[in-house]
Amino acid sequence: MDSFPETLEQDDLLLRPPTEADLSDIARQLGDPRIAPWLATVAQPVDTQQARALLIHGQHPGEEVRLIQRGGSVVGALCIGASLWYWLDPEHWRHGIMQRALTMAIHARFARPAPPLVATCHEDNTPSRALLGQLGFAPYPVGRRMFFHGTQRAEPCRDYLLAPEQWHLLHPPEISAGQATLRPARQSDAATLARMLPRAGTAPWPVAETLPVFIETHRFRGPREALFVIEDDTRRTIGMALITHGGCALCFLSDRDEQRHRAWVDAALAEDSRQSSP
Repeated sequence: MDSFPETLEQDDLLLRPPTEADLSDIARQLGDPRIAPWLATVAQPVDTQQARALLIHGQHPGEEVRLIQRGGSVVGALCIGASLWYWLDPEHWRHGIMQRALTMAIHARFARPAPPLVATCHEDNTPSRALLGQLGFAPYPVGRRMFFHGTQRAEPCRDYLLAPEQWHLLHPPEISAGQATLRPARQSDAATLARMLPRAGTAPWPVAETLPVFIETHRFRGPREALFVIEDDTRRTIGMALITHGGCALCFLSDRDEQRHRAWVDAALAEDSRQSSP
């Protein structure tokens, strides 16, 4: 999997790696009695040495620890790697901050092919369980017990799974191309796309009868290698783009649509390919 971005920023939120200067804020938040009971690996009382362990953990391959900064202040943290875990300063609860931060982080993780993401949540942590559900995580059918250092006993928990396919279904990407937009094709597009297929057997396009299979085979799964539908500014389907390792094939509903939008689509796909390259 390609490297995770060093920083992520959206409006007033910044996700960045922790530093030595952040240890006091980290220790204070981890020691807050409103946070500590929900973090299995945190023993109490918390000191700067335990906070430093977070920095060390973030240096392990595949373990991406990011502090959540808002208005110049550290308000929480997350780690996205073999599993997902996070916390937020109680003074900033109920403002949607964690949902925004996790959305940024998960989007960055699944921007390239990546394995499913697992989060483990205490059965009594109702707000966190609701948050995972809003993000698209599905609960495992059976719970389990996990040892919590804060209570020194095994606590009832449940694992939650988010597959990249589910994430992309909930958050389909869009590519802007002048007055047109490209989005991943869906099975509901089959009837419309069949109307613009070229002569049967013209590579790389299928015959109409196999179009549903073609759409599924080329479903968007992370990288920009998929079948995209092209829509104009009225949301009318005007074409399709098949993006593969070998390049891009375009097909339009009419010559007029192609003349109006082809150059914009070509330019947008070329720019998207540059941005998506590692």
